[in-house]
Amino acid sequence: MHADDAIRKRFHLTLLALAAILALLAWEHLNGGVASHHLLANPDLPAVSNWWGLLLVPLLAWWTVGQVQRRRARARVAPKFSPLAGFLCALAYGALLSALFAHGSAVVDYAFFGLLALALVVRLWHAEYLLGFVLGMAFVIGPILPAMFGALIALFSWLVQSAARAVWRKLRSRRGLA
Repeated sequence: MHADDAIRKRFHLTLLALAAILALLAWEHLNGGVASHHLLANPDLPAVSNWWGLLLVPLLAWWTVGQVQRRRARARVAPKFSPLAGFLCALAYGALLSALFAHGSAVVDYAFFGLLALALVVRLWHAEYLLGFVLGMAFVIGPILPAMFGALIALFSWLVQSAARAVWRKLRSRRGLA
């Protein structure tokens, strides 16, 4: 991909993310005011306004597109799973988790722990997963808290999978399989 095309694509996708968060904020503003959400849903802890999404979501989108472009440029073979598919899966998972949370369903706990299980086998540290998750949850919880939670899940996924790869390489080298 030509450098100008890459920048144009990055710019357009960032504008699309900005439009999505602007639409959310406009809807909230017209329906009772822009929401704020308490950390850990505890009123004793500070609240974070959804207005912060105007800064976070476009920055996250810009970073995500850049990460995907860099990963594609470095890849020797085509990826098995497209970044768009990863984004859409994370978007759906975030929306499902939000819907369960909004309806007070007990299944939300299982969905949460399911995300931890997914982090063991899926590279959830890739930026497209974080962006999809944040956008999927933004309509119920706002973008900031899902970004914080998603970052922790991404870190967990990276740590577990990096450790597993290191152990696997060590075992292969000891058996002469490397």
